[in-house]
Amino acid sequence: MKEEIKVLLRRAKIFEEDARNDFENKNFDIAMFHLEQAAQLLIKAKLLDLKGSFTKTHSLRLLLSELSRSWKRKEIKKFIKKYLKVLRDLERAYISSRYIYEEFFEDEVRNAFKLIKELRKLLWQK
Repeated sequence: MKEEIKVLLRRAKIFEEDARNDFENKNFDIAMFHLEQAAQLLIKAKLLDLKGSFTKTHSLRLLLSELSRSWKRKEIKKFIKKYLKVLRDLERAYISSRYIYEEFFEDEVRNAFKLIKELRKLLWQK
């Protein structure tokens, strides 16, 4: 199990690095998709760490709600409330990467980077 968690965290870091490259190249749509993947893996790794499993979904809000039921309830609920729009944007980025075209802009990506930074701190810093 620990190895699976390490793999997910490593992949999350790679997706975040990819998003930085995308951002620098002004590929904001792809940057949002990569940040969504990073967020999803950070949350799923924590769920694996705490529960040994996670719900098979791509919804960041559902995954965070699942996490809040057993760990850091108040902090996670506060995080969801603070970043509700960004979480929705990230979820839209996931869907639009596969099914429909949706454009994202620099300020939206900047907000998503802030979310990732705070999410990593909330979930993985002691």
